[in-house]
Amino acid sequence: MTMTSDWTQTFFSGFVVDVQRLFPQQTVAEADFLQQALALKPGDRVLDVPCGTGRLANELAGRGFIAIGVDGCADLLEDARGDANERGLKSEFQRRDMRDLPWTGHFDAAFCFGNSFSYFDDEQNLRFLKAVRGALKPGGRFALETHFVAETVFTQLQAKRWFPIGDLIFLHDTNYDPPSGTITSTYRIIRGGQIEEKQAVYRVYTFRELRRLVEAAGFGVVESYGSLTREPLRIGSAGLWLIARRPE
Repeated sequence: MTMTSDWTQTFFSGFVVDVQRLFPQQTVAEADFLQQALALKPGDRVLDVPCGTGRLANELAGRGFIAIGVDGCADLLEDARGDANERGLKSEFQRRDMRDLPWTGHFDAAFCFGNSFSYFDDEQNLRFLKAVRGALKPGGRFALETHFVAETVFTQLQAKRWFPIGDLIFLHDTNYDPPSGTITSTYRIIRGGQIEEKQAVYRVYTFRELRRLVEAAGFGVVESYGSLTREPLRIGSAGLWLIARRPE
């Protein structure tokens, strides 16, 4: 299987957007982690990329930080702006490709949460990481969350599963392709008599491979964890939370 990024152009629409709105979240715990791991100070500029519904950007804005979110989905960005307006927050949200960021040395910190990494092949994942590095000030920190590291995903991989999310039924099937190191996820989402099917392709890295990719983008890796409570990364951890730093 040859990995392609084309799926990202059409995936985030329809019922998938509703799943993202309804999926259970742990916003406060994640914001607590980010505030500490990124060493945020009042007034710091923080980039959330991709930001989805803006839940973390808005949570951090409510804590006194200047938050900007970037995403490619117009519907989710409208949710983010609506939430910010209702709460009287000054968060800013822009529709952009996550690999094409216009800022240079602008942010004190950045993060990629919501399992939003590994959408592309190695070259394009590196392009994203370099874009984030370029947007950070020297010394700025970057937090990356992913569940697509080999140490975690292969202990949790299930061929087929289904569960309800709000008024939706969510069916998920996966297939791993060893030559390309990718997982193809097929999603079938049902609401009433309507069925929507989407596919996504994710690049799977070992922790060592991902660390090298992050370093190739010009970061120094500071810390890595297997949970939001800072447990060490182990075989079977829930995911990887990696903290990197742009050198001074």
